[in-house]
Amino acid sequence: MRAAVRDAFERAQVPLLARLVEQSSCTREPEDVEHAARIFDEAASALGLAIAVHPDPQGRYAAHRVYTTPATRDDDRALALVGHVDTVFPRAMGFAGFVREGDVARGPGVLDMKSGLTAMLFAIGAVRAAAPDVYARLRVRAVCVSDEEVGSPSSRALFASLAPRTSAALVFEAGRRGDLIVTRRRGGGLWTITAHGRASHAGHAHAAGVSAIHAMSLIVPRLEAITDHARGLTVNVGLFTGGSAKNTVPEHAEIGIDARFESARDAAELEARLRAIVDAPFEGLRDVPEKLSSVRFELGGGVTRPPMEASEASQALRLRYEACASRVGLGVGEAALQGGGSDANLLSAAGVPSIDGLGPWGEHFHETSEWSSLESLARRTEALALFLLDEIA
Repeated sequence: MRAAVRDAFERAQVPLLARLVEQSSCTREPEDVEHAARIFDEAASALGLAIAVHPDPQGRYAAHRVYTTPATRDDDRALALVGHVDTVFPRAMGFAGFVREGDVARGPGVLDMKSGLTAMLFAIGAVRAAAPDVYARLRVRAVCVSDEEVGSPSSRALFASLAPRTSAALVFEAGRRGDLIVTRRRGGGLWTITAHGRASHAGHAHAAGVSAIHAMSLIVPRLEAITDHARGLTVNVGLFTGGSAKNTVPEHAEIGIDARFESARDAAELEARLRAIVDAPFEGLRDVPEKLSSVRFELGGGVTRPPMEASEASQALRLRYEACASRVGLGVGEAALQGGGSDANLLSAAGVPSIDGLGPWGEHFHETSEWSSLESLARRTEALALFLLDEIA
């Protein structure tokens, strides 16, 4: 298997990575993302994988793809290999091109996560080349989405439809230091709270007005007080806007909230507490002007990514993968809780055993200094190929 991976690595895998990195693919520039996805389509087609294209119903993002091995039927439960082709770097940023310096590859998305995409594809290719009898029985879906960097608002429906037909998920986000495997990620959500008061002229009829800004300012401390760092629960009121002019009592105010949590239970509790504050905004507060009771509050938004929580099944999956990783010289072990989310959150929350961080080692993703180790990429590809063999054995 090692020979099959290494034979294709310099000849085809690194050139594919270079083509993908050379093609700009910022999430919010869907035509560019589509061009990058079609490059990946070509490589998948050359392996004999079937390609199902899933357009975004709203047309905001490029289409998502599901690539299936010949043995995989629509209703089969199959292993999912998961990645995304979009990046955070717009064309106007000027960060472009693929540069190789020995073991180091640089460029937009080279680590997050176009290298991981190539590992998914070339591991399947290595099985096809080295063990065609295994390939003929291999049930795998490789999922490549176009909107992960903005929270997967379009592809979450695709993941929901795939979850009942997915036996386990391997997610190829950037590898962690020491090759530790990601089994837990915090979840997050975005909410807005809007306050509606009554406008009036601040000079002629100040007493007739009801300040939405005043009312909103009183509930911000209640919201921030939900934060419990020991539980990994945080509430950040990051935006506060309101009013129309300095000489007008403000009729409108709005805040934007970012919240993070480690468990589905904490997420549910958070939503309940936000709702309780909106329904009774001044409960427990003293010296609140009586006229502020007429201010109407509205809550919008919700959980954008559920938490990825470790389970017995995901831990068993990690150990199975690590047995293959150690055979090719990769480190083993479980990574600490990760602050950022990925599509592993969506599948894990749907009950699919999932592990993440299976892409190559590198540093500085989301920065123009982003780089990826090519030797790490080769080993990650080898490890996955061995894992796929073991799936059939």
